[in-house]
Amino acid sequence: MSVPPERTEEAVYLESAALYGRDPTPRIVDVRLHEASADADQALVRVYERNEAFTEVTEHTEPFYPFFFLSDLEYLRGSPRQRYRVSSLQGDGAYRYLVVFDALQDYWDALRRIERSTGGRGRRSEAVYVVNSPPRQYLIQTGRTLFKGMAFEHLHRLQLDIEVYSESGFPNAERPDDAVILIALSDNREWVRVLNGQEMSEAEMLAELVRLIRERDPDVIEGHNIYAFDLPYLMTRFARHGISPAFGRDGSAPRSFPSSIRFAERSVDFPAFEIQGRHVIDTYFLVMAFDVVKRNLPGYSLKAAARYFGFAPKGRTYVEGDEIARVWRQDPERLIAYARDDVIETERLARRLSRSTFYLTQMAPMPYGQLARTGPAAKIESLFIREYLRRRHSIPRSQWGSQVYGGYTDVFITGVVGPVVYADVESLYPSIMLQYDVKPASDTLNLFPDLLRRLTDLRIRTKHQMQQAPSAEEMGELDARQSSFKILINAFYGSLGFTLAAFNDFAEADRVASIGQELVRQIIGFIQEAGGRVVEVDTDGVLFVPPPDCTSEETERALVRRISKQMPPGIRVGYDGRYRKMLSYKKKNYALLTYDGKLVFKGSSLVSRSSERFGRQFVREAIRLLLNEDIRGLHDLYITTRDLIMNHGWDSADAFSKTETLKNSVDEYLADVAAGKRTRAASYELAMSHSVETGRPVRKGDRIAYYVTGAAPNVVTFENCRLADEWNPSRPDENTSYYLRRLDEFAAKFQSFFSDSHFRLIFSPEDLFGFSPEGITLVTWESRPDSEADPVPF
Repeated sequence: MSVPPERTEEAVYLESAALYGRDPTPRIVDVRLHEASADADQALVRVYERNEAFTEVTEHTEPFYPFFFLSDLEYLRGSPRQRYRVSSLQGDGAYRYLVVFDALQDYWDALRRIERSTGGRGRRSEAVYVVNSPPRQYLIQTGRTLFKGMAFEHLHRLQLDIEVYSESGFPNAERPDDAVILIALSDNREWVRVLNGQEMSEAEMLAELVRLIRERDPDVIEGHNIYAFDLPYLMTRFARHGISPAFGRDGSAPRSFPSSIRFAERSVDFPAFEIQGRHVIDTYFLVMAFDVVKRNLPGYSLKAAARYFGFAPKGRTYVEGDEIARVWRQDPERLIAYARDDVIETERLARRLSRSTFYLTQMAPMPYGQLARTGPAAKIESLFIREYLRRRHSIPRSQWGSQVYGGYTDVFITGVVGPVVYADVESLYPSIMLQYDVKPASDTLNLFPDLLRRLTDLRIRTKHQMQQAPSAEEMGELDARQSSFKILINAFYGSLGFTLAAFNDFAEADRVASIGQELVRQIIGFIQEAGGRVVEVDTDGVLFVPPPDCTSEETERALVRRISKQMPPGIRVGYDGRYRKMLSYKKKNYALLTYDGKLVFKGSSLVSRSSERFGRQFVREAIRLLLNEDIRGLHDLYITTRDLIMNHGWDSADAFSKTETLKNSVDEYLADVAAGKRTRAASYELAMSHSVETGRPVRKGDRIAYYVTGAAPNVVTFENCRLADEWNPSRPDENTSYYLRRLDEFAAKFQSFFSDSHFRLIFSPEDLFGFSPEGITLVTWESRPDSEADPVPF
């Protein structure tokens, strides 16, 4: 695709206003409600700005005017008329009136009146469209955004990590004997400090933490799992000592409220924190968001992510969670080094993964920390609402419904095949939406196609600039910018099919998906005509065995280019990789072996993070052996793992325990059990039992690690389980029969790759006459769209 031509000055202005807001005020680093104005006659916000040298932050207050969009003025009947102003908006959208207030109290009173008249908050949306956050309202109505005129390095970012002491299993901030023993801090200005519990009391450490945050005065506080662990733990200890956690730039304490965030099929509940004048960034969420796209991270822990990206410091110190108390007693310097390495890794992760969010903040009218924990559809909608307000146009009401069509996914070959090429349509859904004039019917200002094209043009220009960047640093900045454009571009399709989106349109979402299915089928046909064998199809990409005449990367690329030239205008097929072998398991579940020996996994059916660690390791190694056709090695792996289980050869309970997150409260769990909606679960039963013993309340979101006891392979788990911390290697009581059964369940994942007799030979301890791989062959099951699957020896 060529670089688009320059547009007229007027068009550029209009598009820039829609994308970046109409007000170019630079270097705003945060906007917060001025709490003192909550009961005043005029609502105020605090605006924090960096100076031109980016060395200092100043603040000032400005008025803002709380507002909402209303469908019918009858809902305001009885409200004092002098307390609000009404403007009629253009167009025939459902919310035809803009209602503006001076005082927050009058705004809230009007909303409560509307709630009562509509039957409660759940039905309020039929009458009113509300932007719930005062800072967002201010940014939308002024056309300002944060960070204009700034680069990512201009932010002052501080990293925070705590280590806590607990003699009673998982740390509990409410237990008197538990304590914060280390507070590690660093920032992006080469400053590192570790507050040491050997030199200071816990109360002194907490007071010093407040002093250092105020002294260093960061714009951003970063941490890994900082929302769910570090900040809640610290707030409880602050309260215990009667010390104010005055982290805010105005000396205020953090504000906490329940929140949730969704990553593909997974939803995470957490306590969100907001700090006056600063932003909170959780790198745990950044890692999860990254894995939604890549799907190959081995885990979301700080250590796993740092190893994946190559960010672990040289000579990195590691301490297991259940070892912290012992190491603190016996070798505190080692734990101090561990904590220091934690904040170094956190800074590197945040630097790598949060740049795109930084540049998104220059566009979307949201504070940085809020944007980082907000879904893509909400980001798009905020741009639309700002522009519709600027043009004084009415807002549509979201439509109820659902999509009929989805992405095309299929698997044509199951087994081990290779070599394999991956070809995908570059930006499939955005390309379809641009090429086929897709837009929601309610978007009367044509903002959907205009913004989508503008973002696409900007991304193309930025990628073109990347190729000519004079330094790696500038290339990294440009890459972050194009990534921010890509995030918004990919959100357009999702907003069409999102039930709560104001500008949704399920018919258009279906049109995009159905066209996408047809285009992918065309690619399949071109591959088969060329003599290739399609293995797997996943929405916008095709994995296939190239035809016999494609014997090099150059010939594979040439084939993909030929396929691309046969596609409709605006649809480009790209060459996205080549692999020596592929283990195809089922739809969206496979493993790839690169030419340099690395394994890439897709899907959770093969390697599920919820499985015991020994099982994950067994499956990963078995896949590697299968891809290398090492049948003897596969048998030896099974025997070795079986012996490990039978001989209690574990280093710790982490190898065979399961960790589960409590997704409901105890009351909800017990009610569901009583109603027959679910069976009793080991995690909940152990949590409740432990709560009685320790006095620690059970909370939604708690993580419980446990193992199975007893003697029979099919024991009732919730009646035969213990907390992982209670396992004693000198008196092992884990259920050997149960874990042997689990091993066989992991081995059963590979049953379809062999005949029944060969499978029993490989995964069996009965080898009195010596195991031999002679005559054992892998089996693939191959089908085409119009035929049944047939087994084929590999």
